Amino acid sequence: MSCCDINNDEKQLCYCFNITESAYIEAIKQGKENVLKGFVVFQTKHNYCHCKNLNPSGQCCLKDFKILDNSRTN
Repeated sequence: MSCCDINNDEKQLCYCFNITESAYIEAIKQGKENVLKGFVVFQTKHNYCHCKNLNPSGQCCLKDFKILDNSRTN
């Protein structure tokens, strides 16, 4: 899949930076989850995200990353 291909069936994890749940789960499998999550944390700390406008919940997605992290340890 190239950078601009969008699969509408995939569940978005981060709407601001177009990160899907499946992309994050794949990163977890490869031991690289900190790369994706770290990117989002950095962007959030520097106010580069627009959660209120882009995320249908209006909330930051970082809690959703934690939910996926916790689900893999349970």
